[in-house]
Amino acid sequence: MRNLLQEAAAAAVDDMVVSFPDDFPNSVKHFLMIGFMGMLIGSGIFLYMGLSRKQNTMTHVLTFFICVLSAASYYAMWQGMGVMYKTTDTTPRVIFWGHYIDWVITAPLIIACLALLSKSDLVTLVFMMGNAILLILCSLMGAMTVAPFKYMWWIASLGFYVITVYLLLMRLYNAEGYGGQILKTLTWLTIISWLVYPIIWILGSEGTAALGLSQQVGLITITDLVAKVGFCFYLLSHLDEAEAEESINHSSQQYV
Repeated sequence: MRNLLQEAAAAAVDDMVVSFPDDFPNSVKHFLMIGFMGMLIGSGIFLYMGLSRKQNTMTHVLTFFICVLSAASYYAMWQGMGVMYKTTDTTPRVIFWGHYIDWVITAPLIIACLALLSKSDLVTLVFMMGNAILLILCSLMGAMTVAPFKYMWWIASLGFYVITVYLLLMRLYNAEGYGGQILKTLTWLTIISWLVYPIIWILGSEGTAALGLSQQVGLITITDLVAKVGFCFYLLSHLDEAEAEESINHSSQQYV
């Protein structure tokens, strides 16, 4: 009898037609729109800050792309693209795979901004970017599969996160002293904010579904805005200061 009921419930789920964005809760739509507007405004500000300089910099270009790509991702998800209704798990889940497309591009760009500050060599840059990409791809694979396999992918993503953090800290405490306090602030901002994502993953629809969908989307949106718009604004606001400090250090080393 129990098997019959389970089969009937599974059949009911399979027959259920779910379409996005029509079936989004209003709060989810609002959070996605907040994410879109925040990223769009940020990208506009960073574009202006770069173009208003006598000479644009690679850092300004990277910050613009970080936010404009995220804005496109949020708008697509608000429109119902980049979203999957997953019925193969223990309970039906809503998976925002559009986030992973966003992160797999923007995370390496954030790494590149930090690498520019710390004057990292190409080998270190590629190593850091590669681990960041693998971190996100493992999370995406886990989101697309079911237990217990999805938790193995999540553990693998944590492993790549640890490697990425190790490499970031290695460049933070570089022997040359590049980056100073600005690099320290941005490195720890990145480490802490990136730690929030796997926590939301395990508690959200990809993992145990302990969080409601609105809570999950809201937390990711806030974390994204801090990790991207906050990161980029702080970086560009102190970029000239970092360049001046680098010039002073370089000059002092010449006379030692």
